[in-house]
Amino acid sequence: MLFDPAEFRKVLGQFATGVTLVTTVQDGTPHAMTVNSFSAVSLDPPLVLFCADRRSRTSAAIAASGVFAVNILREEQREISDLFAGKGTDIDRQAVLTEAHVAESGSPILKDVLAFLDCKVEHAYDGGDHIVYVGRVLSSGRGEAGAPLLYYRGTYQALDDVWRWRDRYAAREQATPFHELVDFFDRMQAEGPYATLVDELVTLVDPGVEERCLDLGCGTGRLTREMGRRCHESIGIDATAAMVERAAQRAKALGLDNVTFREALATRLPFPDASFDVVTASNLLLHLPEPGPVLAEAARVLRPGGRLALLEPAATMSRATMAGYLRGHRYNPSTAHAMLAWADAAEVTYRHTEDKLSGELGGAGLQVDRRERRMNGLALLWIASKA
Repeated sequence: MLFDPAEFRKVLGQFATGVTLVTTVQDGTPHAMTVNSFSAVSLDPPLVLFCADRRSRTSAAIAASGVFAVNILREEQREISDLFAGKGTDIDRQAVLTEAHVAESGSPILKDVLAFLDCKVEHAYDGGDHIVYVGRVLSSGRGEAGAPLLYYRGTYQALDDVWRWRDRYAAREQATPFHELVDFFDRMQAEGPYATLVDELVTLVDPGVEERCLDLGCGTGRLTREMGRRCHESIGIDATAAMVERAAQRAKALGLDNVTFREALATRLPFPDASFDVVTASNLLLHLPEPGPVLAEAARVLRPGGRLALLEPAATMSRATMAGYLRGHRYNPSTAHAMLAWADAAEVTYRHTEDKLSGELGGAGLQVDRRERRMNGLALLWIASKA
């Protein structure tokens, strides 16, 4: 059987990779090339490798200098990837490298990359038409969290927005870039079981036509708008300006003149005491290790007899339990992915037990009137009132 190089390339293309820019400096001149054949090798000692076309000028420069840096590119840096893959001029490439930060080894570190590793060459192995460089990491660093640049089957690809919501590193470090989640939350609130939960919460709290409502952590505003369809005035607050902007656009498009949005923190509400009849919060408390301060603020702005309505994941919510729930239903892939993302986020944030939430509500001067379990007990709906 004859070996077909073109078919071999297609087979290799089935393996999705990230995209990096490998840089070096030789005799004061910076060099760089786009590389997707990059991999970690060892944690102790810290080693990484990449494969370079032996005809490459950058490969020759690395062999001469004995150092290199790996720049892990983000989704917005496709043009840089193309530029150093040969789609540009040497003048353009040098302009980018001249503006870069210089690492300990002297290799360029580009601005706004997801991360970098500065290395010295530990080994160089013959790899056919490539050279396999193994580098010992001298230093490394991370930039702002974001989506990586991906390559698959000969073209760039992108992660679905869902990944950001279930980004476990970002969730653990409380660094989730919520301004990047606007489109995802807009879809999540608009369809599937989450949208149904929001509608049920509105039905349970039952805002009256003369009542004033406040929605904490409103996101893109679905719950705020649904409250506004029933009450006299509905206000949504969120700490993320992009969420507030999208929420306001949605309300304006629907002609809901009694629905407004403000950028504010749920722990420091810019409203006087006893100024609302209903306060709601959906998927907010799971981000807080201690929900007490938010519940105390909610109680402060509620009038006597006012109601608080909460939608939160149960302590039993996890990726495994959510997957089990989804197997019994026929949701479209995007909806199923959103629900799994919610479960992933719940796993790495704060799933408060029912006893803990009951205690926190009582401590804030609120009495639990109703507690409903949904989605096989994975989601909880709470209604509490202020004496």
